[in-house]
Amino acid sequence: MKFLEVVTGKIDKIVIVFALAVLAVSLYLVHTLSQDYQKKETIASLDTMLLFTKNMLEEEQQRALSLSLLLSQDKELLSAYAADDRKRVFDIITAKIERLARLQGYRFDVQVHDRQLRAYLRSWDFSVRGEKLASFREGLVLVRQRHTPLVSIEVGKRLNIKAISPILKNGTFEGSIEVIEGFEHLRKRLEEQGYRLYIVLDRKYLPIALTLARAPRVGDAYVLVGSVEDPESFDALKGAKLSGLGSFGYFTRRGHLFGYFDLRNYHDDRLGYLLITSANRVAFTKRARHETPSVENNQTGVIIR
Repeated sequence: MKFLEVVTGKIDKIVIVFALAVLAVSLYLVHTLSQDYQKKETIASLDTMLLFTKNMLEEEQQRALSLSLLLSQDKELLSAYAADDRKRVFDIITAKIERLARLQGYRFDVQVHDRQLRAYLRSWDFSVRGEKLASFREGLVLVRQRHTPLVSIEVGKRLNIKAISPILKNGTFEGSIEVIEGFEHLRKRLEEQGYRLYIVLDRKYLPIALTLARAPRVGDAYVLVGSVEDPESFDALKGAKLSGLGSFGYFTRRGHLFGYFDLRNYHDDRLGYLLITSANRVAFTKRARHETPSVENNQTGVIIR
C-alpha cells in the first residue's frame, strides 16, 4: 500500500508539474500572439493615420491658397495697395486675420510683395519694407513669370506652407500676396488623434532657413522644425539615419514606430520629412522598416506641391 501511495504521489506531482508547464507555455503563446496582433494593429493604424495626415496637409495647402486668392482680389485691399497706402493695407489684412482667428481659430501670416519682388508689407512686422526676395524665393519668381497661383511647402527664413497669388492689373503683374501657414494647426489635429508630429528639414537649406540655424539636429543630415513635444520619442528619432529613407513608409527605433513621407517643393526637390508616432506606443523589440511608393496628385493650372 505504501508503495502504491508513493507512486501515486509522484504521479500527482508529475501531472501537476506538467499541467503548470502547459499552462506557462499556453500563457506565453497567448501573450506572444497578443503582442504580435497589437503590433500589427499599431502598424495598420499608423499607416491609416499617415494617409490621413497627408490629406490634412493638402487641405491646409488648399485653404492657404484660397485665402491668398481672396486677398489678391479684395477690392478694398487692392485700392489701398495701388495708392501705396501701406498702413491701410496693413489694417485691412490684420482685421481679416483676426476675424478668421476669432471665428475659426485659424491663424496665418501675410506678406505682400511689389512688382520687383521686394517685401512690401508683412503682417507680423510693419516696419519691414524693401527686402529683396527674388534671390532665395524661387516661388515668387515663378508666380511673376507665369501669372499663376502657387502653393507649396517652401524654404524661406522658415519652412512652412506658402500660398502665393499674383496681383494683376489688365494682365500686368503688379505684385503678389502670400499667405504663410506653419504646421501648428496640423500638429494640434494630430494630437487630438493621439499622435506626435515631427517636421525635419535637410541641413543643406540652412543658409536660407536662417531661423533654424540653432535647431536640434535629427539624424545625420536634418534639423527639427518646431518644438520638441515629447522628449522620449524625439530622443529615439534624433539618432535615426534618415538620409536613406524613401518617399513613404515606416521604421522603428528604440521601440518607437515612426511613419513618414517626404516633403517636396514645386521643383519636386526633397526638402525634408514629415514624421508621426503614436503617443501611446507599443514597444517594438525588433527593428522593422517598410516603404511604399507615394502617389502624386494630378496637377492642375494651379501649382500645388
